[in-house]
Amino acid sequence: NPPDQDESIASLTLIGQVFYLYLLCERGERVLVIDQHAAHERILYGRLVKAYLEREIPSQNLLFPITVELLPSQGELLEEKGPEVARLGLQVEHFGDTTYVVKAIPALISQLSPEEILLDTLEALGNWSGTDPGGVPESVASLFASVACKAAIKAGNSLQPAEMLALLQQMEESAVFSHCPHGRPVIKEFAKAEIERWFHRS
Repeated sequence: NPPDQDESIASLTLIGQVFYLYLLCERGERVLVIDQHAAHERILYGRLVKAYLEREIPSQNLLFPITVELLPSQGELLEEKGPEVARLGLQVEHFGDTTYVVKAIPALISQLSPEEILLDTLEALGNWSGTDPGGVPESVASLFASVACKAAIKAGNSLQPAEMLALLQQMEESAVFSHCPHGRPVIKEFAKAEIERWFHRS
């Protein structure tokens, strides 16, 4: 059954992790199964969108700046879209010829490689046609969905209880969490009565 969006995530009792993929929780007479990757992806996507709409995605300075070789067309796009690149949390400087130096990346996805973030950003900006009525260009929304997926907790990641509780807390703070940006469900619920039918109990 679909989860009740009106009920708070904070009301859940964490049981644990299963298959290194799902969080198992209990609320009243219902059991909830939460996809850890889809949930974290949705959280990161929501934070990126919120920060973008507030016109500043927080950056994290790199301890060791990374040099990246770009195609001439990519370099031209980077120069043309400089303000938009900065708004997306990247700080990039021209080093010479086709070489650029990445000095800062978006803090929300800092676990990704700087080169990957830059190339994904340039690809999105190459398809950028302006801001849509919702405030986030479609190409930027697609970029956020892509990098959120790459940066999110992966299937197969073993989580400690504190990490599971932190994920639930982040879900509680998220405005939307029913589906990830790519449309996959985050939560499935099972009623006690439904489970009892599995075992022919009444």
